[in-house]
Amino acid sequence: MPTIGAHCSVSTCNVNDFLPIRCKCDLLFCKDHIAPELHSCGVDPSVRDPILPVPPKRQKCAAQGCTKPSLESAIADSADVDNRIPAVCPRCKSAFCAAHRNPASHDCPVSEPAHSSHTKNAAARALLAKNFPSSSRTGSTNSQSPTTPAAAARKTAQSRQIELIKMRSRAQPGDLKDKSASVAMSQRVHVNVVRGDVASRTGLYWFRKETGTGKALDLLANHLGMSTARPLQLVRPDESAEAVLQTDRLLSDQIEDGASLRVEYRS
Repeated sequence: MPTIGAHCSVSTCNVNDFLPIRCKCDLLFCKDHIAPELHSCGVDPSVRDPILPVPPKRQKCAAQGCTKPSLESAIADSADVDNRIPAVCPRCKSAFCAAHRNPASHDCPVSEPAHSSHTKNAAARALLAKNFPSSSRTGSTNSQSPTTPAAAARKTAQSRQIELIKMRSRAQPGDLKDKSASVAMSQRVHVNVVRGDVASRTGLYWFRKETGTGKALDLLANHLGMSTARPLQLVRPDESAEAVLQTDRLLSDQIEDGASLRVEYRS
């Protein structure tokens, strides 16, 4: 009959354990005597219990009062250092967490160059103006005779309402999980979008009013074929001054229904 298990090597025990455990000293013990201090183990403790290296602490977010680890600390030890994109603020070059990576989220002390927003996206603004002419420009072009401010305001509002009705009939859900029939029109916000680096990539989409700007940005980037591995931003190209939307706020809190937006890689 085959032998099952083994006797504990402690002479005062000698129990026949069916599941004996082998110690670093190469002897077999029962569960009650496997601890080195319980059987006078002769193996050097430094060999038996090697000291494992303590991993370095991850760099904290540079935003004042934030204790979260920075995005850069998660990839700082990457082997492909030359080809990876640093996860730092494009302006001040400091490392932040996901919530504070946008310059507006950490009150970046370095301002964006005045000329950059006006030169690199001229083609995108021209395409938006061509496909979605502003209501104010439409009103001034079609009317050659002088009008009163009140009449001009009414005509502008009417033109914008017509454009919005057309947009609502053509817009697709930005989140493919949403069904048109399941979300009331009053609970949607509609946008026409252009890709900043490829002006020919445009689209009309709607989102639920409770959709966060960060989520909408990721969904729009997917529709426009843009990689989310690189930092992105959502810009409202107003005629007076461009505004970068904050990703930690609701989209509907930062734009009007029917707004024109641009998705671009942060420089």
